[in-house]
Amino acid sequence: MQENLTCYIIHPKPLTAMHTQCRLSVFFLLQLAVWNLPAQNTPERQSDFISKPEAAGVRFAPVLPPLDQMAGAPPAYYDYYWEFGDGTFGFEKEPLHYYADSSEHEVFFLATGKYDNGKAPKSRKKKTPPPREKPGGIAALHPGPTALPHESAPLGLKAVRNPRATEEWVGVVAYANHNPLVLSGKLYLFYNLRDYKNEHFRFIESRTHFGEKEAGGSLTWHAPLTFDAWAAASPGEFDWYAAMRPSQSPEEALNKLETEYATSQSWQFTGLQAGDRRHLFVSFEATPEMLADTHAIITMSALLVSDDQRVVERYDLEMEIVASHDPNYIAVSKRKMGFRRIRRKDLVYKVHFQNNGEGPASTVEITCDAPPGLNASKVKVLDAYPKALLCPQQTVAWSCLDTSIQEDKLVFTFRHIYLPGTRQEGVSDRDSTKGFVKFQLIPDKKMKKQAFASRASIVFDKNPPIRTNSAGTDFRAGFSPGVMAGVNFFPSDSALNQFFIGLIAAPYKPYRHFMQWEALLRLRIAMIESTTEIDTFSPRSYILIENTGDVQFRIVDSILSASQIKDESAFLLSLVPLQLRKNWTGWLSTGVGLMLNIEFIRKETIYIDKLRRIEYRSPEPELNAPRELWTPLFEDTHSFYNTTIQNSVMVRPALFADVHLGMVRKGPAIGIRPVLRLAQQPAFYVSVFTYWKF
Repeated sequence: MQENLTCYIIHPKPLTAMHTQCRLSVFFLLQLAVWNLPAQNTPERQSDFISKPEAAGVRFAPVLPPLDQMAGAPPAYYDYYWEFGDGTFGFEKEPLHYYADSSEHEVFFLATGKYDNGKAPKSRKKKTPPPREKPGGIAALHPGPTALPHESAPLGLKAVRNPRATEEWVGVVAYANHNPLVLSGKLYLFYNLRDYKNEHFRFIESRTHFGEKEAGGSLTWHAPLTFDAWAAASPGEFDWYAAMRPSQSPEEALNKLETEYATSQSWQFTGLQAGDRRHLFVSFEATPEMLADTHAIITMSALLVSDDQRVVERYDLEMEIVASHDPNYIAVSKRKMGFRRIRRKDLVYKVHFQNNGEGPASTVEITCDAPPGLNASKVKVLDAYPKALLCPQQTVAWSCLDTSIQEDKLVFTFRHIYLPGTRQEGVSDRDSTKGFVKFQLIPDKKMKKQAFASRASIVFDKNPPIRTNSAGTDFRAGFSPGVMAGVNFFPSDSALNQFFIGLIAAPYKPYRHFMQWEALLRLRIAMIESTTEIDTFSPRSYILIENTGDVQFRIVDSILSASQIKDESAFLLSLVPLQLRKNWTGWLSTGVGLMLNIEFIRKETIYIDKLRRIEYRSPEPELNAPRELWTPLFEDTHSFYNTTIQNSVMVRPALFADVHLGMVRKGPAIGIRPVLRLAQQPAFYVSVFTYWKF
């Protein structure tokens, strides 16, 4: 290949077919090398900004890499977020900010690409120069946005963007003092819900501007409740605010949050004047494990506790984990759920949309798939924006939200609304271009234990529909214990028949294929006993004790040994480590599996030895004549007993297939199971049993 490449570069002649082939080969190899570059070698996209003094303020302008347009999506664009270093923030593209002093401030900038295939650019933080002119009181005239949900709220929490795996997530904690006295206390931030297996966030840093200090250690509250600090504002007047009490104590609020979340951060604050509000900024790393819960609805919670315990305020922020920063998407409250008590559970879906047009939209239609098994007729709208009442049956000219069911579809239509477009002239607040509908569905009585998903289609006025992602839900295995009892029948030897009782472990109410495990204790119906006798002669000479001439008597050192064996199998256990089952219907199930028959054998043998036996016969020439010519006279009554106990364990495999009839997903049901024992006799038996799962 090197010779071909050199030939191509050196000869400045008109291209021949050979040269053309050489060029195409080189191009193909270079392209292949580019395609196979490791993903980690791709440089991380960076963001930057320019700050320039402008009269009494400072003008900021972003410097960002090109967007990677998502195929088939509307034109990609950036969302902007600024922290100006003085406790205020904003979302304009090129904001002009007025500071209350002329010192330097550290500014934080974050950009998010919408309809962008690439990873969001890395955030940027750097110092900004002071303004050219003295600010004076102009900063007070431009307070900027806040994260408080409403003017009288003491606490709020705002997400700059939805969490996405491996990206930086930024949040704004806002707290305010609506009390007549100076306020001090603690701020708590709880994250990583215990309901999820994966950890979603790792704390990076907090950016404070009002002297807040990070506080670690135990979440237990120790401050005493004081009443004297809440005296009436004027003598003789009843202070209604002093009579107010929080709905719960700090201990109760903290304990509840600690049961919901696995991780928390806290800050101590002081000197919050009456009527003031502050912002505290936090950054988290969204973990790679978050990807497993994409399109799930999660929460993060803030808690404000004043030192005098008069203010105990909680705020919950609801977010959706996304795969890309698409402003039109659907999320579900549960990515995985248990099947037990399914009819008492509900699923909450939330569809977000944003008008990216050049003008306002007056009608927005959202069509959602109704997953099989969820009762579409009992849909309940929980929340929506733009805020509107539900439409009546007759046609009206005012703003309303219409809901309808079309076969397996749920249709939500915002009528007679005003939703600005992102490219509309004069629109700088992108939040005003966004909307959502949040609704609840309840599982049906005959819902199957199968994964399901919902997807939405969004139409702004008469524009083409925009299809969202698919938000799916799967069921946890939900293992169910059970009990079973039955009889093993041995056709070839009824003495071996056994009763058995056992335990079952299987997924809760499985729908199709599943694994099941069993442990069975067997009890013999008949006890096995065996007796053997051994009659032997000693090799020593016989002793003639008398010879009368007519009869001969002799003592024989003869040993009569008897052995009795009992309790041969004291404990019998069967384990089923591998069993594959399928529920064909709610009344029929079949399965095959491997069984291990374990026998804990206790073998007790009793030996009985009897000695000294006297025999007689008619006189014969030889004393050692065959024994059948001698007749026993009597035996010595002295006997020797010897008992031995032998313990052992034997494991023998077996194969089986069975059929279950009845309420096979939960019970009660009966089963018939032929069993083939390997390397054991008798090789075949049949089990008949009943079971019930919990």
